[in-house]
Amino acid sequence: MRKLILIRIVHTLADMGSVKDELVEEGIAKIGRKRWGENQRRIEKFWKGVGKEIDGLRLDYVRTRLFQDGLPCGGDLGLKIVEETAAKGSHNYQILKKLIERGAKLEETESPELLRKEYEHIKAFLDAPSREEKAQARRRYDEIKDGLIEERDLFIAKAIDAGLKDGETGVLFIGAAHNIAPKLPMDVKVISLS
Repeated sequence: MRKLILIRIVHTLADMGSVKDELVEEGIAKIGRKRWGENQRRIEKFWKGVGKEIDGLRLDYVRTRLFQDGLPCGGDLGLKIVEETAAKGSHNYQILKKLIERGAKLEETESPELLRKEYEHIKAFLDAPSREEKAQARRRYDEIKDGLIEERDLFIAKAIDAGLKDGETGVLFIGAAHNIAPKLPMDVKVISLS
């Protein structure tokens, strides 16, 4: 039997890479500076709770595989990305780093091509010079978003199937828009962390 602990994540600004500044501006413009700040504090509190819950799982780290939403590689490159993003303040990646230091193994999770496709659509929206062009870019992204998420979910499920061996526990950090569980093989027992 294989076990997968599914953790629904909330992305922080440190997770957003090169589009962070544009997303901050967009968020503040949409909901206001005060509500934006309140949301950021709630996200901080959420991640502190996740860290405590994971510590309480008492994982056998050597038999634990880590899968991360938005991470297209494992190995040395994956470790480098985890370390750099953790250093920038990502609570998600700080938790990954801690688990890796305890013996868990980071696995390739996502398709680089699918991530690039999504990034290009989001960047087109953020970089649009006018309201009309921004609205058009948003509509184009909305048209492909559900299909793209479905493709990513299928890829992630295959990566979990390939990387998680019998008797091991996987930990999947995944965004709320994803629906991985129904795409996994029957011998993977999914446990959602609240």
